[in-house]
Amino acid sequence: MKVFSKIAFLVLLLAATSCASRKKTVAPIPPQSFEWLTANMDIQAEGNGMNFDDLSGQMRMRKDSLVWLSVTASMGIEVARAKVSTDSVWILNRLEKTYLAEPLDTLSAQLGMPLSLPLIQTLILDNNEGIPPVENQTVLLKTFVMGNMSAKMRYKNIKLDEKTSFPLKISDKMERFRIKPRQ
Repeated sequence: MKVFSKIAFLVLLLAATSCASRKKTVAPIPPQSFEWLTANMDIQAEGNGMNFDDLSGQMRMRKDSLVWLSVTASMGIEVARAKVSTDSVWILNRLEKTYLAEPLDTLSAQLGMPLSLPLIQTLILDNNEGIPPVENQTVLLKTFVMGNMSAKMRYKNIKLDEKTSFPLKISDKMERFRIKPRQ
């Protein structure tokens, strides 16, 4: 009888534990914060009757401070460079040999929409939590932001918290251009 009761106890114990939930409690992963972000990008852009499928770029960002972008064509020739700070925007268009250097407030008024560094960083990162992109993440810059232009960027070679420089040289030989206000 003792053997039978021991076997019955083991069977009941096994039955009870085999039906128990095996779920583990997992704490949510906190968003990874960063101060510096460097990434390469594959870019597709279209609008104004043009289509660019073979662009690449490099982005450098200091959170809540500065964004720097460089866009190159398929042969490695830089076609545009942009730098956005908390109060100003610089855009260098090497194809048309023009540049723009404006305060963000002025550019915001010309475009007829609020424009700020946090908004630009939100659009580029595709989130407003300031979470860095992940490898091969694709971000679509929607057309309402850039008039009739749209762009799709895929991130690669992402590096966090490596201090970097933000080069931007605007040549005196370039003509200044103005953004046309939205109608």
